[in-house]
Amino acid sequence: MYKLLAHLPKNRWQPGVARLFAPDGKPLLEMPCYGKADNARAMEAHNPDRNPTRPWGDTPAGVYAPARVTRFDPPHSTLGRYAILLEGVSGQALEAKANGRTDLAVHANRGDAKLMATYGCLRLYDRDMEAVAMAVGNDLVTVKIHEQES
Repeated sequence: MYKLLAHLPKNRWQPGVARLFAPDGKPLLEMPCYGKADNARAMEAHNPDRNPTRPWGDTPAGVYAPARVTRFDPPHSTLGRYAILLEGVSGQALEAKANGRTDLAVHANRGDAKLMATYGCLRLYDRDMEAVAMAVGNDLVTVKIHEQES
């Protein structure tokens, strides 16, 4: 099974780094990622501090259930051409799920110029999400997100 490990800074205004590992543990890809929620949407949802365990917060840290890369044709209006749909199984990810957070994913869909805020997902550049999809094919991916001090 492939593993996607993302390290996000506590200060989510800063990008993090995601690494894709092959089933044998060999590192395959390293890419920038972003796990900051959209401020306006978080405010509308009464989550002004973007608490990851509450709806519309930053990307929750923790482990997510193994999933396949979903391919959309035509591309999904929010997620883009490829996404890994996330279901929390431990850490903040599980707490967020218990609090009603759904529809989280690893995805792109904002080009390759700048990583932009999401609604709580893990954002990659379009080129990097495509590289993940091509590397993984139809195999399962386990996603783990770790929050570290900035």
